Amino acid sequence: MTQWLHQHHFIYAGFILLFGILTGYALYLIVIKIVQWKSPASPSAARYPAVQYIWLPIILTTLAIFADDAVERGGLKTYFWWDEFIAMFQSLPVIAWTWQVIAICRFYFSRLTHRHTDDVNVVHNMTLVSNLITILFLIGGGYVLLRVWSLDISPLLTSAGLVTAIGALAARDALSDFFGGITIFLDRPYHIGDFVVLTSGERGEVVNIGIRSTRLRTRDDVHISVPNSVMIGAKIMNETSQLPQYRVRCRVGVAYDSDLNEVEQVLLDALKDNPYILQEPMPRVRYRNLGDWAVELEVLAWIKDPRDRGVTQDMIIREIHQAFREGKIDIPYPRKEITIRKSDTECS
Repeated sequence: MTQWLHQHHFIYAGFILLFGILTGYALYLIVIKIVQWKSPASPSAARYPAVQYIWLPIILTTLAIFADDAVERGGLKTYFWWDEFIAMFQSLPVIAWTWQVIAICRFYFSRLTHRHTDDVNVVHNMTLVSNLITILFLIGGGYVLLRVWSLDISPLLTSAGLVTAIGALAARDALSDFFGGITIFLDRPYHIGDFVVLTSGERGEVVNIGIRSTRLRTRDDVHISVPNSVMIGAKIMNETSQLPQYRVRCRVGVAYDSDLNEVEQVLLDALKDNPYILQEPMPRVRYRNLGDWAVELEVLAWIKDPRDRGVTQDMIIREIHQAFREGKIDIPYPRKEITIRKSDTECS
């Protein structure tokens, strides 16, 4: 059997790689047993994110270890570029471990953030630390890959001017977004869950603050990704940052012969049964202008959640219209009178 395997090099190498895969899977089962033994109260410990997908890095690691023996004992060095073959197998576990460790860190940091959603400082600090750890692992994984492929970048680093030029040209936007993200974490102009309005007109809820960009979810359930450098340089109106309430406005006009005190009382009575309007602070009516054909006024009311602005304005308009109809209060509209005069020549 051994002599036959030595005569069939590819099959021999395949058996070695298969043995490496089986060895990795056996190690994965051992890790599962250890986790279950350490957590007897939780029989489903194997489903924890720390071990749920760890089988892939373990198998790739053992496969990379046995790849060198497969090439050498299988006599494959004479068939193709065996150095690149070994480097490829050694790169796979590096990528898998980097991805797995980053996924585990981000999962546990998200759990910690969810436990402290009421503490804004903890949420920002956890998010910042999670992003920094992700960057460090990405840099470390990239460095290990360069070592695996025996790539020496030190000649490129000998000239500080060259490095500065490359960084300024190639990574200018990325660095700007990265430092913009750090500025957002430190300055905290908005938080996750806040409703913000940008100068370009976009309005939505902040659902994620990442390394490169901030994601907003509009009222149409459309996600907008805005670079952090743009968020730092733009004028942002935060509707929910300081006070847990938001003011809704509704303009309307009444006829000049209307009793303004009665109009105000009718409007306030109409808003009492609105479930979205807060009674503290109380709604109010303010007369704004003496227009060409109406006395212009504005109804001001406060709501708790900016998400309810659209439905609240809809209900206010309906309630005002119904109250004015019941109270026989006219809402004037522009009218034009056209007078046709006959000339003297036509009269004669």
